[in-house]
Amino acid sequence: MTDRAPSLFLRARPLPSGQGTSLENPPAARPKGPVRRCVMLDRYQQQQGKMMADTVAVDRDALQAFTTKVSREVLGGLNCALTFVGDQLGLFKAMAELGPTNSEALSEHLGLSERWVREWLYQQACTHHIEYDESTSTFSLSPEASIVLATPEHPAYLGGMLHSVTAMYETLGDLPESFRTGLGQSYDAKGESCACGIERMSKKFQSDHLVPDLLPRLDGIVGKLEAGAQVADVGCGAATSTVAMGRAFPDSAFSAYDISVNALARAKGNIDASGLSNIRLCNSDHDPLPEDGSLDLVTTFDVIHDSTHPRELIRAIRRSLRDDGTWLCADIRGGSSFEENLRENPFAGMAYSFSVLVCMSSGLSVPDGAGLGTLGFHEQKAREMSEAEGFSRFRLVEYEGDQFNAFYEIRP
Repeated sequence: MTDRAPSLFLRARPLPSGQGTSLENPPAARPKGPVRRCVMLDRYQQQQGKMMADTVAVDRDALQAFTTKVSREVLGGLNCALTFVGDQLGLFKAMAELGPTNSEALSEHLGLSERWVREWLYQQACTHHIEYDESTSTFSLSPEASIVLATPEHPAYLGGMLHSVTAMYETLGDLPESFRTGLGQSYDAKGESCACGIERMSKKFQSDHLVPDLLPRLDGIVGKLEAGAQVADVGCGAATSTVAMGRAFPDSAFSAYDISVNALARAKGNIDASGLSNIRLCNSDHDPLPEDGSLDLVTTFDVIHDSTHPRELIRAIRRSLRDDGTWLCADIRGGSSFEENLRENPFAGMAYSFSVLVCMSSGLSVPDGAGLGTLGFHEQKAREMSEAEGFSRFRLVEYEGDQFNAFYEIRP
């Protein structure tokens, strides 16, 4: 035994008659060995407890408030998982279609077990995601809940975010090792479900707002695309952005780049389903960006902060562009310091959570990874890094249609 393992020091038992003196009948002389050490340990622990009581004054109301806060966060984790289950099974969509309903009607409509649906309804009602009418014993969605949970085409729909968050649960067991070694996980290590969730999060903006609302805000880009331009969508993910641009500008040629096997598989499915012939899918590891300055437009949507080597990626983008080309960079909106985000960014807690679980982890998935993190490619950093790699013009695009992203028009 050593003093570094005090929990192993057990209280000594009375010794049998004739084999020494018990603690109930201590001799005049101070005992030696394990018995003395146990007594000393007891006294030490008593002294430490008294010191703690004297120096730490606990506000009981504050303790209760903090306990309640953490309990609500535990509930949030559980509720996120069960809300995602409702999304996957079509429970919210069915409730929006049926109106006020009960577990029997809802389970019959979807071909599910009534007992499971009933308990799920109880849980969702207690968390106030759905409403319960005691007079009719029915459950329903408010108009707002119907938008957020059952209307994928609405900008406020959060099914994709629920999908992404629950996908992260699968790799939580690997995080302690990342904390010890410093090495994160690539997007592919997060699994196919993570790629699917990210696609669902970004699809609405990329499919419905990128072409009509954002691209016209860039100087001369729409005219170039209509005339026929060479475009690279770098870090294309599921290629919903590439498909949207390819469909809108049939005379332009698009190359969709990514390194994630899961993302490339989803991209291939979306490109094939679109029937478009002006999109080429590329694995950047084997088919990198051109270095001959032949591209008119490069787009990156929430890519740079995830990159293991963002400086090298920005340098490659610059080499690929014509001297009159444009880099449209979308990245997470945030402050230039932690303190600024803590004070002013209402999404900072969510962003740093995503960072530890996914974004920073991706950026640290190789030993020399940069690990910028979700809020690491803010406007100031974007200006500094792009200028360092040969860009000379930088403009923040005024666009409020995406509450999470800032958009930069960057030119050589």
